Amino acid sequence: MSKETNSASPSTTEGPGLEEVGLPITLRVIVVAMGGGLVGMLLMLPLLGGVPIALDVFRPEAIVEFAHFGLYLGLEPSVTTGILLFFVGGTTVLPLLFIVVGSFLPPEEPRYLRGAAYATIFWIGFLIAFWPGGGVLTIGLFLVVSLVSHWIYGMTLGYVLDATVGIPQHDV
Repeated sequence: MSKETNSASPSTTEGPGLEEVGLPITLRVIVVAMGGGLVGMLLMLPLLGGVPIALDVFRPEAIVEFAHFGLYLGLEPSVTTGILLFFVGGTTVLPLLFIVVGSFLPPEEPRYLRGAAYATIFWIGFLIAFWPGGGVLTIGLFLVVSLVSHWIYGMTLGYVLDATVGIPQHDV
């Protein structure tokens, strides 16, 4: 039986494969994605925060500016509020977006690297929100450390999802 005939009329003993029907977004997928986001945040923050603090180029003003989003929740802008919002976003909002768009991102294989592609996209927004200014060394350090940190986050998120429940697939 040719592949075209088989896909046009599947036999009664074989159902469509996961690739054909997709992986539905279930509560389990959401919880695993948020767990992956949590682990990714825990792995990225030592590099993202630790290196700038160690080199004395950490700018708390950028975090306080970001913390103004907390006003929508009745939270006063502060470094603590900014860090809290950054952490909550990385463990809830970003994983939820990834389970929706992850199937459309490159590369085809290994699938967990789709998390790095995803993280690269939102890294651009991070650059805009937290641009440090300063000299070439500070900017270069910011670019490299923030990109590598985001790749750590994205690959962790992608790996946790791919290794446990899979990255959901969607038909468009």
